[in-house]
Amino acid sequence: PLARIMASIKPLRHFLARAPVGMPLLILLAGVAILLALARLFLGKPFSRWMTATTIAGVALIVSLAFTEFVLKTVFGRLVPSVYLHSGGYGFHWLHTRKNFRSFPSAHADQVAAVLSVFWVFYPRWRWLYATAVLVLLFLLMVGEFHFLSDVIAGAYVGALSGATTMSLWNAVAERRRKRTVAVSGVAR
Repeated sequence: PLARIMASIKPLRHFLARAPVGMPLLILLAGVAILLALARLFLGKPFSRWMTATTIAGVALIVSLAFTEFVLKTVFGRLVPSVYLHSGGYGFHWLHTRKNFRSFPSAHADQVAAVLSVFWVFYPRWRWLYATAVLVLLFLLMVGEFHFLSDVIAGAYVGALSGATTMSLWNAVAERRRKRTVAVSGVAR
């Protein structure tokens, strides 16, 4: 029922259907952030707070997007809402790889949640903006007949989980490096 309601918002649907969809900008930015971080690491220079945040966000984005695109979408094989609304096909079709069977979970919601979950922790002052951006994106994905509500919720969950996991791993590695540095400097004295 929600898919039918969202499809009834015609002017916005027409605009979204014509919007160019290519390689998302977030993926390109994530790659740049990771390359800059690797260069800085290679030069032995410390990371600033914003550099740490963008690097973790970039890694989280790439990991979550790869998991969503190459594993989850193939396993679930859910038809996109536009097919459902026009031909009545609904549900999951396990292990389908065709284009119209790649709705669940939403990779767009996944990408945004992966990045914003990291910024949520690093820059809490802007949480209202992150929440607003996610809600607007999720609404537009449903109005554009790209995803069902469950698709965007699952995508946001996978992205947020990826962000939290990446931050946790980053912190564990950083703590291990700190302990090793303290141990080495303690032995040298």
